[in-house]
Amino acid sequence: MEEVMKSKKLWIWSLIFGLVATSFLYILINSRANVQTSAPSSTKPVTTKAEEQEETKTASTKTAAAAEKGAEGNELLPISDGKRAMTIQVTDVQGIAGFIKAGSHVDVVVKLIVPEDAKAGQHDAGTLIVQNAKVLAIGHAADDEETRKKYQMVTLEVNPREGLALGFSTKYELYLMLRKDGDDKLEKKHTHVHEDELHEGVFLK
Repeated sequence: MEEVMKSKKLWIWSLIFGLVATSFLYILINSRANVQTSAPSSTKPVTTKAEEQEETKTASTKTAAAAEKGAEGNELLPISDGKRAMTIQVTDVQGIAGFIKAGSHVDVVVKLIVPEDAKAGQHDAGTLIVQNAKVLAIGHAADDEETRKKYQMVTLEVNPREGLALGFSTKYELYLMLRKDGDDKLEKKHTHVHEDELHEGVFLK
């Protein structure tokens, strides 16, 4: 009988120990799983030193390119000694259809209208007021290259007297004539054409 009681006690203690050990193991495994789940993921790719240097170089290049683009604008060519810069407004036709660029040389023609108080019989005339003027810039100062292709402003290099004549002439129609590179020949002073000269031999009076 005593042996049977010892066996029952041993069996009960074994059962209790097994339950305790199982519970402890369950708690331990569950706590580890929770820690791994809550821990931040560190999936950042590993980069070599050479790759880091290349990324830094690429970023610097992009930054420099962006800065250069941001600073890009329309520049005025240097003005010669004794000369002045003067800007005039032109249409697409007056500005030679967009073919002018900084550094070009042009002549300026103005279409003069006979004043109301002038003597009877006079006609309108076209006259050459500026010759071989260097183009210092086209468009506005802040224009980019694409915008400059559609310019409506032309800045010319003129002497003071030419600037005065050009200033008076802006109330009339102005036209630019583009010169060939290297052509610096000047026409005689006060070169002009009267409208009646164009009529001669065409219309009967």
